[in-house]
Amino acid sequence: MGFFTHQHSTTSISTAFARIGPYKQSSASFSHSQIRHIKPYIVYPTRDEFRIPSTVLFAMPSSEMPLSLIPASNQWSNIAALSFAASLAQLLGKTTTIGRLLGAPIVAMTLTFGLSSLNIVPPINSASSWLTLLPSGGSPASTLLQTISLTLATPLLLLGTSLRGKALQKCSSLLGSFLIASLGTLIGAMVAVMIPSLFSILPSMMHASLPNGDGIKIAAALLAKNIGGGINYMAVCSCLGAAPESVAAGLCVDNVMSLLYFPLTSVLASKYDDTDDGATEVGSDAQQDETIQTESLSHALTIAVVLTALGQHLNSMQPNSSLNLSLPITTLLTVLFSTYYPSNWFLSPTSTKFLQTNNAGNSKGIAKAGEYLGNSLLYLFFASVGAPGWRLKDSIRQSFPSIAIFLIIMYGIHLGVLWGFRRIVISCTRQDTTNTSFWMKVVAPQRLLTGSSAAIGGPATAAALAQANDWASLRTPSLLVGNVGYAVATFVALMFYSTFR
Repeated sequence: MGFFTHQHSTTSISTAFARIGPYKQSSASFSHSQIRHIKPYIVYPTRDEFRIPSTVLFAMPSSEMPLSLIPASNQWSNIAALSFAASLAQLLGKTTTIGRLLGAPIVAMTLTFGLSSLNIVPPINSASSWLTLLPSGGSPASTLLQTISLTLATPLLLLGTSLRGKALQKCSSLLGSFLIASLGTLIGAMVAVMIPSLFSILPSMMHASLPNGDGIKIAAALLAKNIGGGINYMAVCSCLGAAPESVAAGLCVDNVMSLLYFPLTSVLASKYDDTDDGATEVGSDAQQDETIQTESLSHALTIAVVLTALGQHLNSMQPNSSLNLSLPITTLLTVLFSTYYPSNWFLSPTSTKFLQTNNAGNSKGIAKAGEYLGNSLLYLFFASVGAPGWRLKDSIRQSFPSIAIFLIIMYGIHLGVLWGFRRIVISCTRQDTTNTSFWMKVVAPQRLLTGSSAAIGGPATAAALAQANDWASLRTPSLLVGNVGYAVATFVALMFYSTFR
């Protein structure tokens, strides 16, 4: 968090920041008339960890204080406004043309960006000016909401990620396609920072255009997002300590580039019919009218909180205190729990044994409840990302060219790897026709496009592509392999960062 420095008189103080407890200070100059505007308020940690909030004296001259209808100190009003924006974004994302183009997450971020940047509230009296609804620069409430929503959404969304079982085995060919797509994303990211002509240009551009030299951090986070999803992007940003401006800039540019990528995959997919190779039985459960029970919601939240607490504890024990590994550790714990926890035990993500009601047979249990809760929290998270408002403007404008070039190279290599692997398999099958049926399934255009969508857009995007093109045999498998992306993307990105930082 920054502060403003002003020189208005000969008298000054050196207390821009004074932390109650261990005293810390930084020099800045303020006049006697400005000292009275030093106000205490609660500042919550921006890193993804729960600590007791510290009371801070934050010095800002009144002339620089942004005017908003809801002050930064009013926590519940800020949370209410952000929650309303998250709900409205989901509606606009489904019912409006621009909402469908941008996607509900970006709509949520745009709404809160506007509410904290644009003077849309009429003046309360003749002496005042037009106001913003939300405080510009964010608030302690938005930071708190961002921390809680991301921290709990990660384990909630991963409760259905079991890396063993018959369902995953039956979609092994699509899993192969997804792994090829993920490899293409990784190679694309590596090429973007390694090829000689850009070795000293693109990384330097990203380093210079983002706050705190966050270029390689955002590159790693974008790699994670384009193998897994938004939760992986935020997990990497949180782990590496990327600045909020950098986080928002990377997310914004990535979604703009997605507006070009996904229509391309939709056009290509429209040329092909369903593979129809008997895999429809994997998706048979998707045809049922599923209901979520109160017990499932409660159990899912309990598991998420327990795993988060355990992840926070293990992170506090690791020697490198500058690296926040709480979310990656929680991710690993959740995947292990979902994979190996006995299905007939209490709190099993895949069991409905303990939901003995008339609708127990129609319940997907804890895993489905976790998906609903996790998605709801993600919308709250995206709403909080846009809360700083104009504070993000310069970062997005300055970093757009470098991040866009990085993504263009990564997407181009990604598609090139898919096309090249298909050509290699077809060439090999012409020479040797034995044991080629599996690989021909892997490189079927329907599976490659679905695997690509699962990597670039996540499981929901892949399932939407399959449904839009009537690929019934790929709808549920696409959700399964997309969850695999959630499970591995964070760790791949952290290894990428450790190699190229």
